[in-house]
Amino acid sequence: MAGMALAGVLVLGVAALAQVDLDRLQQLHRVELRGEPRHVDLAQIEAVLTAHPRGFLALDLDAVRGDLLALPWVESVRLRKRWPDTLEVHVAEPLPVARWGADRLVDRHGEIFGPVDLDEWRFLPALEGETGRQVSLMHRYLAAAARLADAELEVSGVRESARRAWTIQLEGGGEVLMGRDDDLARLDQLVALIPILRERNPEPLARVDLRYPRGVAVAWQVPPAAGATETVIR
Repeated sequence: MAGMALAGVLVLGVAALAQVDLDRLQQLHRVELRGEPRHVDLAQIEAVLTAHPRGFLALDLDAVRGDLLALPWVESVRLRKRWPDTLEVHVAEPLPVARWGADRLVDRHGEIFGPVDLDEWRFLPALEGETGRQVSLMHRYLAAAARLADAELEVSGVRESARRAWTIQLEGGGEVLMGRDDDLARLDQLVALIPILRERNPEPLARVDLRYPRGVAVAWQVPPAAGATETVIR
């Protein structure tokens, strides 16, 4: 990106700042960006740096660090002044583990960051719910994916409503309605039913409703030959 290279040196223009005489004489002219940033916007990093005084002594590293940490793709920052005119900036990016909503990601520490373009992250599980629920929903996703793998059902994500009713999303567009019950043992009922359901209709599932106290309602993406759009099994 213009103005800064990943492993290169950014030459900062000298500005006339109202600093002590030493800061006028001893300016930071070079910024060395270290680490291996792949997604962070380098223009945003440059904008943060140029917004601060460039005097070697006047530059407040804590203030710069705080502004850099506010950027979407920055997880941690290390800064070091190197005499006579260089600032070393080491940036570490977060490691995404899930998508969150329409334009956010969840990192390995359970923190939400963004906005980001999710196009290249479609392979990650999709989580949706209220902020603060991301860790719980990630645990549910992992547990549901492990249980449903026994039935060769691939889980693509988990969605939770404001009333804490949650839905498991399946690859291919199907979904499993769980209601507000977080008892994952109910999925064992679905795993046991899958062979029977596939005998009735080999087409992909559109919806499985496990909210019934006794029984399961099932709908397929393509109805069975008999024409029923939904089947209730007790």
